[in-house]
Amino acid sequence: MIELKLPDVAWEGAQDGVEALLDKWLVAEGTPVVKGQVLASVMLVKAAIDIEAPENGSLHSIFVKDGESFAAGKVLANFQKL
Repeated sequence: MIELKLPDVAWEGAQDGVEALLDKWLVAEGTPVVKGQVLASVMLVKAAIDIEAPENGSLHSIFVKDGESFAAGKVLANFQKL
């Protein structure tokens, strides 16, 4: 399993305690995806950031749902590579 998180570099320059918003998951759990495919859209300090598939595989478990906010380091989902 691979833990999907917003990369640390995305949080650089953000104020302490700021949270991001998971705008929308673009694929459902168990849906096959290819490396680089956009899985979700996140908003952080007025910037849109895409979460991409790190490998060919599928989302195994989503922990942060559409419309929920989250802090730096939070695992958004587990990814199962093929």
